Amino acid sequence: MIKQTRFYLGLMLIVQSVSCFFLVICYLFKDKKNTAGPFTALGIVSAIAGGFLIAEKVKERFEDELILEAMSEICDDGLVHHAHEIPVDDTADEAEFN
Repeated sequence: MIKQTRFYLGLMLIVQSVSCFFLVICYLFKDKKNTAGPFTALGIVSAIAGGFLIAEKVKERFEDELILEAMSEICDDGLVHHAHEIPVDDTADEAEFN
């Protein structure tokens, strides 16, 4: 559960960085460069931290897929798996099951 929380935190940090960059653009158009500076720094730090948290989860997911693929190759016994068909009996009626 903790690992999922880190992933969601990373997503929230990415969203926060995007909103900070929109604020930076708005402040630059209003000629408030002193206010845009801290939001730029906050946006960059949020983007980097969020990227690391999301990359951690993506890396873990990729490693799990590799492990499952290796396990399926090892456990594959080479036999052809046949699809099981359900036999149908046309002579049966509902009276036999009651």
